[in-house]
Amino acid sequence: MEEIDNKGYIGQLENENKELRGKYTQAITDVSALGATSKNENLIQYQIENIELLDKLEHFYRGEYLGILDNKQDTGWIKPKDKTQIPLNDFGVSSMMEIVSKYIDKNTTLSYYSEMRIYEIMADLGDELVLFVLSNYEKMGMSDKFRKTKFRLLIVTTLHMIESTYRKAIGGKTIEEINQSRIITQSDLMGQRNIPQTQSRKFNIFSPRTW
Repeated sequence: MEEIDNKGYIGQLENENKELRGKYTQAITDVSALGATSKNENLIQYQIENIELLDKLEHFYRGEYLGILDNKQDTGWIKPKDKTQIPLNDFGVSSMMEIVSKYIDKNTTLSYYSEMRIYEIMADLGDELVLFVLSNYEKMGMSDKFRKTKFRLLIVTTLHMIESTYRKAIGGKTIEEINQSRIITQSDLMGQRNIPQTQSRKFNIFSPRTW
């Protein structure tokens, strides 16, 4: 009868256990790294996303404001009961949104502008917006004295929102931050892959195998 090599068998089991634990640890590391990458991508998306600005502008054009809803628990956008508090009609809102959506855009955020160039763009846009609204204010819903008093506020608010988007692109700031963030994430992932794997506890032949 062939004699069983106990030491060789135990050594084989230890090697198998070490290999499997190494693979498990690497899998956990990869998942963690992917999670960090996902969070980083979400941050990048947040940096270039401008939907919130556009949403706020549209509510502003409709005269809506944030307040407590009828259920007294939640907050949300509330439409004023007094129609004279609504500065623009549907035509006016769509006309303004058509203009601002061309400026409040991720392409603007990811561009490269000097501060002087931004001043030039805002000055040109301000002149054109004033001319556009003055030429169409009645068709846009500003048909009474109170609505007309909101004319200057309408223009200034719109320009400030657009300017905040352009300021993210001064000197290519946003695209530079995104590139740096991606480089750091890739370096972290590569570093984690190069960490030597060790056993978390000593192998015991009498312990139940958990793999």
